[in-house]
Amino acid sequence: MILRAFLMLFWLFAATPTLAQTVAIRSGEHPDFSRVVFETPTPEPWSLGRDNDGYLLRFANADLSFDTSRVFDRIPRLRLVEIGLTAPGSIRLDVSENVHAKAFLLRPGVLVVDLYTGPAPVDSPFEEPLDHAAVASSPPVQLPMDVGRRPPVQVIGEFVSPVADPVSTDSRVASARSELMRQIGRAASQGLLDPALAPGRSEPPEPVVPPTPPDANPVPLLNALQRSNMQIETSIDRGLVPDGKADTEQGKPCLPDAYFDLTAWGADHPPGALIAQRRAALVTVRDRADPAAAAELARAYLALGFGAEALMVLRVFAIDTPGASVWREMASILDNGRAMHPGLFDGQLSCPSRVALWAAMARADLPPGDGLDTAAVIRSFSELAPHLRRHLGPALAERFLAAGDLSTATGIRNAIARSGDATRSEELTLVEARLDLSHGEDAVADARIDDVLSQGGRATPDALVLRLETELATGQPPAPDDIGLAEALAFERRGTALGARLLSLAIRGHGALGDFATAFRLLAHHGLEGQQDLASALVLGLARDGADADMLYQAYAGALTHPDLAASPEAWLAVADRMTRLGFAQRAEEILAGIAPQGSTEERLVRARLALAGNRPGQAQQYLGGLDGSQADVLRGEAAQRQGDLKAAADYFGAAGQTGRQSALSWRARDWDAVQAVGGEARVALAAERAQARTAELPQEPSLAAARAVLADSARMRDRLRGVLGAAVPQP
Repeated sequence: MILRAFLMLFWLFAATPTLAQTVAIRSGEHPDFSRVVFETPTPEPWSLGRDNDGYLLRFANADLSFDTSRVFDRIPRLRLVEIGLTAPGSIRLDVSENVHAKAFLLRPGVLVVDLYTGPAPVDSPFEEPLDHAAVASSPPVQLPMDVGRRPPVQVIGEFVSPVADPVSTDSRVASARSELMRQIGRAASQGLLDPALAPGRSEPPEPVVPPTPPDANPVPLLNALQRSNMQIETSIDRGLVPDGKADTEQGKPCLPDAYFDLTAWGADHPPGALIAQRRAALVTVRDRADPAAAAELARAYLALGFGAEALMVLRVFAIDTPGASVWREMASILDNGRAMHPGLFDGQLSCPSRVALWAAMARADLPPGDGLDTAAVIRSFSELAPHLRRHLGPALAERFLAAGDLSTATGIRNAIARSGDATRSEELTLVEARLDLSHGEDAVADARIDDVLSQGGRATPDALVLRLETELATGQPPAPDDIGLAEALAFERRGTALGARLLSLAIRGHGALGDFATAFRLLAHHGLEGQQDLASALVLGLARDGADADMLYQAYAGALTHPDLAASPEAWLAVADRMTRLGFAQRAEEILAGIAPQGSTEERLVRARLALAGNRPGQAQQYLGGLDGSQADVLRGEAAQRQGDLKAAADYFGAAGQTGRQSALSWRARDWDAVQAVGGEARVALAAERAQARTAELPQEPSLAAARAVLADSARMRDRLRGVLGAAVPQP
């Protein structure tokens, strides 16, 4: 039937008469998006909006003819799955899940449609559905082209009106509805109700699992619900027949190795011959699709690394055999670097089998804990074909590097490199550079990054990100050329996560070079004042390393006056402290007025310093209560000096190690013991002379010798005073 449907479709399109105006359609594949270009003979009004399986592109001129025969010559069916005419002047673009479109006119008559992986921007004008009634010119017979292409749509939400039923506002109706639902649940828990089955089924259907965000913690599919009177079972559960070979740490069965045997599926066969053989077996002699052959074709695509093709086969032929759900997730990992529903692999990280490898790649980050069987991961990765090792290895090694597991990351790197030049790639070079950095071999890592940047390949943005992040983390100023390249690549990849990361690094790079005017101008131009991490890094850099002129300009007329600047409290404290030290206590007070008390040591020191600048020594002492350290002692000394307690101030300065200030204040306080202990040479000598003179015993009767001794002591005292008065006196 499928073959006949395709033949009928071909006949229908072949029978369509050739129109006068033909739209040339060209395509091209880029690292981050797929591009389709529509070139009309003359400029034509157009509109693009959402359709059931993707997007609908409509031209106002219904006489246009479209040539789609060469669209997939230059792009794979990864983002764009199918393209075809739905009505005169209307083109349907079926896309994969989690793909969005952007369209713009390159010049009059040349329309560009770019397809990106990931969710669409919130303000995208192309996500609204077009009015299908305006395209109502379908032929009398329309083949169901989208049958089997997509999973069943959950239509409950679409049929329920978004406006509440006026009857539901009646409290009595709401109470009755709540009680009815409670009683139904109670009856089901007592086994009095059974779930209704669809016609023709002898068991409940598999539950539809909604897509799970990468950072979510979904409920595991395995053994989802077990009750004495109820059991929910998926095809995965049915495939988990305990064979006594492997269990998880929780004692649950591991997914069978047969689900992941890519070598047996043909990974080491010539791709052309393998695909031809598997596709030839799709239809039986009775012109019927063979589900087993379709599953073989899907597994062959997985073995070759073609995730989108495998996923399409599983959907079109509605494969529901044990293992099909696992293969769908494997297809997503191959194409997107993570699973659509990572919860399927929950608990499987500890398995000593192949599933540990795919469980490690199911999420963007490895979950914390010691349950991961790294030996099984390396062993399973090493048995993969070279092309799969090259494709999956760098991302897998990155996960372990991010988790701090250098040993496993090195093992993965070695498994990639064992195949020689066949697995050598720019991504592998970057993994090696990160390993070098982890071992402190910065020069070797820098040489590897230079090698990737010099090639100008698809890994250039990642190499530049690694270099800039490393330099900024170690306090090294980036090269101006690297910052300029980051800005250019950020513009080229605008609207993507990588583009945003490059732009952030470029802005921070300008700040690291001391060009805070450019950094804050770029921050405002791109509307990034609300990104707290980036704004805080810039504000902290300005407060600590910025020139006085830059600090004052930004504080009074620049970025620090912007109400939407989302800097952290620590950054604002640093600004207030810098303004206090520069003598602008009033502006510092205004900045601190908008910061809620943090209770941190740094905040108390800043507020104490500001209180002293405002001549409030008592308040400063309150902020310093219970704090230890030299900074707190210095501020206590200044507060005591403002209050006139010179001896206490000298003691605080001495505790902080500032002996010069201690000596000066001890001299003013006439604390001769302290002067003799910490004063300069002249002061120590005078203090000692004075102490000796005070303790000397005067003779009972005057004598010439005694008079001469007193005169000699007086002369020495005058000499000591001249030494003290002639020496530079440090100011407390």
